[in-house]
Amino acid sequence: EDSLSMMGTLRYITEIHHILRVSSLSIRESFKTLGFLDELRAHPEIFEDLFTSAPKPLEAKDLSTLFQVDFSVPGISFACVFVEGECSPLTLEMVLEFASGASAVPPLGFPLHPVIEFLYNEDTKIFPEANTCAIVRRLPIHKQYEKFKSCMTEGILQAPGFGIA
Repeated sequence: EDSLSMMGTLRYITEIHHILRVSSLSIRESFKTLGFLDELRAHPEIFEDLFTSAPKPLEAKDLSTLFQVDFSVPGISFACVFVEGECSPLTLEMVLEFASGASAVPPLGFPLHPVIEFLYNEDTKIFPEANTCAIVRRLPIHKQYEKFKSCMTEGILQAPGFGIA
């Protein structure tokens, strides 16, 4: 702190408007790059959703179209029924957050295409798994839908506390 003060670079911020002014000037200068600021001013309606949109409520069809499903074995339909059906107390946002770490689809989409895989030939794995970095959700295989639904619900509800002791 003393050396910064001697160099004249230590400044205490006393009012928030100083920070906002410097930040907005910096953003404005950045937006001037390649004429982006001019385009933004000329066509604000095009960029409105990018800068001001609130996430719309998720619907089952959103998740169905978002994830690429790896159906290696025919007849796997529990996952679709689970997403489209009533899964109280889960919400679609919770299902998306379990798989991706985000409770809403980002305005520009995910950096990777989300994938659903199935845990075949793994009788010991009854709960869903997720890799939020790769946006991969791995679903267990069950013979009865009620067992599948129960394990999916329990796995997703308990996921936020995983790894916290």
